[in-house]
Amino acid sequence: MTETIKMFTKILGVICYLTTVLYLIELFIPSLTLQIIYSLLAAILLVCAFFFLTTINRVIILILLIIGFICLNYENASFLTAVLGFGENINLLSLFLLIPLIGTFMSTAGYLTALKQFVQKRHRSIGQHPYSFSFALTATIGILLNFGSMAIVKRIIEESFSTYQDKKITLMIMRGFAVSMLWSPYFVNVGLVLVLFNVSWFDISGFGLVLALVYLIISACMFKYISFPDDQIKEQKEYRPENSDFSMSLKPFLLFTVALVGLSFILDIMLTVKMLTIVSLLAIMLPFLWATVTGILTSFVQDVTEQVLNSFTRLKNELAVFISAGFLGLAMSQTEVGTMLSLFLFQSSFGSIYLLSLLLVVLATILAQVGIHPVIIVIGIGSSLTPDLFGVSPEYLALILLVSWTVSTQLSPFSGQVLMASKLMEQSTKVIVKQNIIFVCLLAIILPAILYGFHLIGWL
Repeated sequence: MTETIKMFTKILGVICYLTTVLYLIELFIPSLTLQIIYSLLAAILLVCAFFFLTTINRVIILILLIIGFICLNYENASFLTAVLGFGENINLLSLFLLIPLIGTFMSTAGYLTALKQFVQKRHRSIGQHPYSFSFALTATIGILLNFGSMAIVKRIIEESFSTYQDKKITLMIMRGFAVSMLWSPYFVNVGLVLVLFNVSWFDISGFGLVLALVYLIISACMFKYISFPDDQIKEQKEYRPENSDFSMSLKPFLLFTVALVGLSFILDIMLTVKMLTIVSLLAIMLPFLWATVTGILTSFVQDVTEQVLNSFTRLKNELAVFISAGFLGLAMSQTEVGTMLSLFLFQSSFGSIYLLSLLLVVLATILAQVGIHPVIIVIGIGSSLTPDLFGVSPEYLALILLVSWTVSTQLSPFSGQVLMASKLMEQSTKVIVKQNIIFVCLLAIILPAILYGFHLIGWL
């Protein structure tokens, strides 16, 4: 029976990527038939994922679907509209599924090994700075490797530094990961707000980088207040590869990274499609092209095949949440609930833009505590907000929702980075959440204030 389930999940993994590929094809060759096909495949994935979810996630998914069906029924929407609703968020799932191909290529090509060796060299030449280095390294490579960067950096630290506190350094890695969430076009939350408010990445990236810098400063100031019980200092012998050969060059890694990021920006300027689409296409095409040129295509294809077959098991929660949230978002767009919600939020904040900003951040953070994924909050609220009603630009609302997502995931025991940090430090999520309460409160107050300041001087 177990083998049957494994085979079934592998088939579903193939369907995940097939759905994404059909979506990308439809972007360039518009076809209602293709939309229906990938939407139906998304619906199948949702139904299958439902049986692998935890109880709380099942309840959340059911609530989203029920509300969505009620909205569609109330508006007498067609059956076709309901079907297409399941494919509404395939653009976001494309990032979750395709961006990891970049990390797979880097691993196959040996770039991550070269990076580890570089860290070891640097450690021997300038001494111990494990905490600041782990934060900076995660903030840097997290741009491309997403959640995988946390585990990779932790392993590099373990094999490169001889003295550090394990829990403290893991928390710094987790906080460093969130830096990219405020601006990187390779992150799903950035892609989502670009789509919701129809803005380009260049419209918000500069402000996002400023927020990331402020986040970095707050993290540095809060470092001395990190204190875990029983966080013993790890002392270990310096790691040496078996052949003790540190000759691998970091240049191929840097060249690939520059090519990927550079092409993303250039194509965003040249093409009319969204940055989200450009990033998804590059995540497929560039690694395969680079692997062909460098002669590692066979090994890369083998690694990609394994990744595809295991993708459903790895991303079943994200699949269920994103597909159901997309369905809800489309259903809500058929009703007047958006106007009603906008008016409610406007009245609740007494017409103050700053209070509205705080309200959105606090609301997202509270809902995240009970397992409601930020994508549900951002889609539910973001698709309902009318920038003109609040007297702000679409860019302002896009950025405040980025802040809401980033802040909420730093405190939610259900967020990906908290769960990953919990696994890496072998502690319960409650321990991590407790450490981040004051840190998150500062972020929730200061980051919206920065955006509000930009609004007051007319930049947003």
